[in-house]
Amino acid sequence: MKLMNRIQWKQWLLGSMLTVLGLGTTYGQVPRTVNIDEYTFTPLEVKTVKEIDTLLLSDSPEYVKEPGIVAAGTLRGNSRIYFYHVNERTEPMKVGILLENKGNVPAFVEIERSIYAKPSPDYFKVGRELSKKELNSTALDLGAWANEGVTIPVRSKAVQQEIKKQKENLAQSKKLKTKRIEEEIKKDATSRTISLVSQDTSGTEFVLRPGEVRPIFTELEKVLIKKDDLFSGIIDVSTTEPVYASVAVMEPKSTVTYGLPLLPIHPIDEVELRGTYEGMRRFHVVEPQFNSEAGPASFEIANDREDAFISGVDETSNNKSVKNKGNYGISNIYVLHTEGNTPYALYFNPLGGAFSGTFRITSSKGVRTYDVPVKGPYLGHETIYDTQLLDVFDRPEDLLLEYMSPGASNLPVRLLLIPQVPERENTDGSRSQYVTNLVHKILGK
Repeated sequence: MKLMNRIQWKQWLLGSMLTVLGLGTTYGQVPRTVNIDEYTFTPLEVKTVKEIDTLLLSDSPEYVKEPGIVAAGTLRGNSRIYFYHVNERTEPMKVGILLENKGNVPAFVEIERSIYAKPSPDYFKVGRELSKKELNSTALDLGAWANEGVTIPVRSKAVQQEIKKQKENLAQSKKLKTKRIEEEIKKDATSRTISLVSQDTSGTEFVLRPGEVRPIFTELEKVLIKKDDLFSGIIDVSTTEPVYASVAVMEPKSTVTYGLPLLPIHPIDEVELRGTYEGMRRFHVVEPQFNSEAGPASFEIANDREDAFISGVDETSNNKSVKNKGNYGISNIYVLHTEGNTPYALYFNPLGGAFSGTFRITSSKGVRTYDVPVKGPYLGHETIYDTQLLDVFDRPEDLLLEYMSPGASNLPVRLLLIPQVPERENTDGSRSQYVTNLVHKILGK
């Protein structure tokens, strides 16, 4: 075995020490949090490209003291019912939802998704659980947006092919579904006795005749809301004709079919988070593209400026104009283009107050879900300095971020994009004094 000379030994020792210190590679471990005052962020803007589908928001009154109808409105096409209520009554209550066909022709209704978070006095826990369930119970479908005329600005050829395939499959399934709906409506006209009350409430697809009523998401009948508990859930439906939906907080023994229509309509409260809105699903592009060679950048979500709160009407208050302050119950997709070869970290930074929810990002790393915070009840309480590392990316690509504002959380929130400086240098380009002294000692300087 050949012995190393003095110079070789010093070189080996230096390399070993740098490796032990984590300095043998260009970039070190990314910090879990950052001090936002140490950076100057170039602001990127959210451009809303398309808003589609109907939302019935039920969150006003948020605190319910007596049984009553807490929201009602007309659903058209693809729609969502989002409810969020606290029981302030001593006795337990439940949530009931009733559909009514006020038109002159049959409506074919399909319940596409029904989810809820377990009632709890911990509001952030409820909002966080529903936020996570919302993402976990659906898949990113860019083909559906392409079918709506949206140009999906992604560079990946594989993703482009997948979008094309999804769009073609959607067009084919739409033709088949249209034919099936026509057959189901004809079949229903002869297979059921004439009645204004649907007897079968278990199916996820059904025909609602003119004047007919039918409860949906009947699983809610078994969920009792104790005093001071928050209860929140989502029901996604599609209907071929306009259908009127009512949401009520009720006594446990009261039936939705016969009891709900007799309940009084609670007046909307001062927050006015109630009504029907167009824009239940929204597609955004973040502009301009982020270049990791050009320094830190950031963009805000739900700030009511470039990412505006959607407007609607409360049909129970003489079509009073309302605004969804926070865009609760809205599914969002944000497309972010990135350039540059410098790795960068993506951080979450709440600006409006305490926040607890979930994001999902599709990238070259695959599809990943991120909980904010990882531990603890929330981030951002009475501070704008809380941050959390979401992930690190090392190549130019398109990030697809999915998000729905979680109940109980505050808006706006900010995403920070911070290029990673080599660990062997400080941000001002100088070597760490400790490392410099160590190198000098090893090399005998």
